[in-house]
Amino acid sequence: MKFFQKTWVAWLCTAAMIGAAVVIGLNKESAAVPEPGEVGLDTSLSTAQFADYIWDQAGVLSDSQERDICLYNANWVQRYDSLIALAVVDGVSGDIGDYAYSLGEEIELASSDGILVIDVKNTNGYLAVGPDYPMTDQQVTNYMDQSLYEYVAAGEYGEGVLNLFADVNQFYVDNYGLGYLDNANHYGGAQRTGGLVMMLVILLAIVLVAATLIDSARYTAYRQRYYGVINPPYVFRPILFWHGPSYGWYRRRWRQPPPPPPPRGPRGPGGGGFSGFSGPGGGSRGSGFSSGPRGGGFSGGSRGGGFSSGSFRGGGFGGSRGGGFSGGRGGGFGGGRGGGFGRR
Repeated sequence: MKFFQKTWVAWLCTAAMIGAAVVIGLNKESAAVPEPGEVGLDTSLSTAQFADYIWDQAGVLSDSQERDICLYNANWVQRYDSLIALAVVDGVSGDIGDYAYSLGEEIELASSDGILVIDVKNTNGYLAVGPDYPMTDQQVTNYMDQSLYEYVAAGEYGEGVLNLFADVNQFYVDNYGLGYLDNANHYGGAQRTGGLVMMLVILLAIVLVAATLIDSARYTAYRQRYYGVINPPYVFRPILFWHGPSYGWYRRRWRQPPPPPPPRGPRGPGGGGFSGFSGPGGGSRGSGFSSGPRGGGFSGGSRGGGFSSGSFRGGGFGGSRGGGFSGGRGGGFGGGRGGGFGRR
């Protein structure tokens, strides 16, 4: 116990506790903000609501592919308030671009959304995007050509969509980081920093109060034992140095004992009694209490695009776009994003 009464030990323990709190707080804060170039998908997000933005009329997508597509959209909506709906159809009658925009407006996509239409019968594809979508028309066409063309040509529709979505996700991350989450992290980081500072202040206050109470208890025992002793056998050594004998905290509590009274001299004859007291029945009481009344007393807190010309745009490969729909759209495609979707 004497070891912990040393001043340097008390300060070392206090510094260690504060340092540990700082390290823990900084580690939590840095872990909450990943580097933009290394951001993957948050697999903990709910994806159920995004199933309404997939319409697989042609029946070419597996369940796992649909779940992955929903996961991309869940992350994009959280980070950038943007998604890409998907319609894989057996055939499109007329221009696929017009069809894509018409379908996007019908399901009430927002102005920052897109809709990817893949025409299985005519081997064609088109990505229609709203006026606030972050890609330019040329970028949309480039991504369609580079990320989706070969897969659609090979009949690997689900793999092609996921490859396109992966590249689009990297575009988002490279250009916008975590989007809204970045702002939330910066704001949350300031909150965490303020909370950390407050936690340190509270921790320090608790340590000081505890040390003061311990010093007071120890000092009371010391004073009771050695009060009146001019030269105590040892000096009181507090946990907090400003409670020592050289400081006001100590001096306000310690009082030097009064000097001993002077020795009394020998008493004279008859001395020490009341003068003039003649005993019972005697005469008047000279200089005693007055015999009169007792006076006085005490007082009181149009864009978009398909595959580039010459490769995979417009009507796609071989044959007309005819065929229309077989069986209608069905399936509850689209949930509504508030409107605003359309050409530039």
